[in-house]
Amino acid sequence: MSSLDATLLTSFHSMGTTLRNFFSRSNTVQYPKVQRPVPAQWRGGSFALTFDAETDEENCIGCRLCEYICPSQIISVALLKGEKRKNGQGATYAEKFTLDYQACMQCELCVQVCPTDAIVMTRFLHPSPYDRDGLFLSKERLMENGRKLLEQPDFASHATGTRLREGTDASGGLPPEPEAPPKEEPK
Repeated sequence: MSSLDATLLTSFHSMGTTLRNFFSRSNTVQYPKVQRPVPAQWRGGSFALTFDAETDEENCIGCRLCEYICPSQIISVALLKGEKRKNGQGATYAEKFTLDYQACMQCELCVQVCPTDAIVMTRFLHPSPYDRDGLFLSKERLMENGRKLLEQPDFASHATGTRLREGTDASGGLPPEPEAPPKEEPK
């Protein structure tokens, strides 16, 4: 086969692919008017700080475990000691909680280590900002996301610290150990 024949054959093959796709249905949706459903275990949404709905107190106790475990070092927490909480979770609060979303790897380590499920990932799409300050999540913005999460619980992520710890519990799913046979007493 000459190079001209190969070129024509390749060109016709490419045009056939183009015509076949021209008459097929489009996969594009007119976002934001039409939105595709977000999968339940999708990682890549925003973050929220949760709070007790009954007492309106934040769940964050300011332990700073999320700050210590973050590989990107994007979380900053300042501890504030206060009065004993109504919900019984100690007497410390996070005075300042900031998260720099532009460097987040979505690894969920901060979520997994949180003992009170205070920081959670949501399935809310993070709005596209016009400058870098829009990617800087302050405590107020994180609490606002937590309130949105109460209004729309379907957007809660599968990943909360408690759920992840239950799923990776070493004793979960293992059969009980057999009872040891009774010991014989020496005669």
